[in-house]
Amino acid sequence: MNDKPPYGKWAGVLLGLLLSGSAHYLSGKRVAGLIWYFGFFALSVIALALVMVPGTVPYATSLAMLLGGFVLWLLMLWQSFTPVRRIGGAGWVAVVVLFLVLGNAQIFLIHLFLTTYRIGTSSMKPILLGPSATAMRADSPDLPGFYQWISTGKRYREIKVSDGGVLSGPPQGWASKFSVGSKAYEFPVYARPWKKPGETVFPGETLWSGVVSTGDRVMVEKVSYHFINPKRGDLLVFWTDHIANFPKPEIFVKRIAGLPGERIRIEPPYLIVNDRRVTTPAIFQTIASKTGGYAGFKLATSSGYPGAHLVNPTDEILLGKDEYFVLGDNTENSLDSRHWGPVLKKNIVGKAVRVYWPFTRINALDGE
Repeated sequence: MNDKPPYGKWAGVLLGLLLSGSAHYLSGKRVAGLIWYFGFFALSVIALALVMVPGTVPYATSLAMLLGGFVLWLLMLWQSFTPVRRIGGAGWVAVVVLFLVLGNAQIFLIHLFLTTYRIGTSSMKPILLGPSATAMRADSPDLPGFYQWISTGKRYREIKVSDGGVLSGPPQGWASKFSVGSKAYEFPVYARPWKKPGETVFPGETLWSGVVSTGDRVMVEKVSYHFINPKRGDLLVFWTDHIANFPKPEIFVKRIAGLPGERIRIEPPYLIVNDRRVTTPAIFQTIASKTGGYAGFKLATSSGYPGAHLVNPTDEILLGKDEYFVLGDNTENSLDSRHWGPVLKKNIVGKAVRVYWPFTRINALDGE
């Protein structure tokens, strides 16, 4: 029989922080402790599932559930402010181990169903937006504040030089990197210094300033393709393993244009599959119409890609049984299957289903 006095109330809060409901469990309220732990897990799973459902209402519901979950978590901690029986050094080690094991197990289980991806280029514009930069002076009345950054992903950035010198760059392979003297400065995508290489820059001088827009962050659903085959028009997220011209594995997002067994060619501005123009889903007709920011389907350029496919209107590619032909919506600025061929089914990560940030872009994929 343990005659030692229980821990002080703050020990219960610490236990609650490490493992939700553990203070309740150790103070004799075992059912309540289990309900707290598994309730939070179920709440997080449901909230994440709702994020992937199109529309503003499911997204708002998911955020409300997460906010409500945080309030309940605070309530759980408040109730954990209670004396709990002593568990000794071995008990504390067990709690920490459970905290690490169960926490990582939850992350692993969630990752089996979904992951996230940041759009890093303009290849899917205007459906999905990559990072961009607009030059703007510090005294401009249009500079975004904290609220604009939260809602739109836009923030003000200024690049000042610490030591003066001659501006040079960009070096080979660093299109957005410039140097002043011996110090290098990396610029936002598409931003360029206000001075030209070879000109003198003085200490403390602003080399560039402006508004930087972050790329869309998207939710990637990983389950459905285990039960159904990818469809034409899906926004496919995939690894570039086993694809030529990629020195290291990367993750891309492109639209599925061709399915296994099909013959693909391009007669600008149309995509041709099995000798017929593709008009469904509707996005293919929209791209071919050259309206709404689209430029139509264009042939690949062989410059820099000696093995490029579909360089001429008569070029054709026949897809194998596990191969998918993918294209960026902005075929003027997309490195895709026209250049390096089809994507293998084993390379597929999942389907992009929701922009979850910036908040002003959450409905960008509705109808996709």
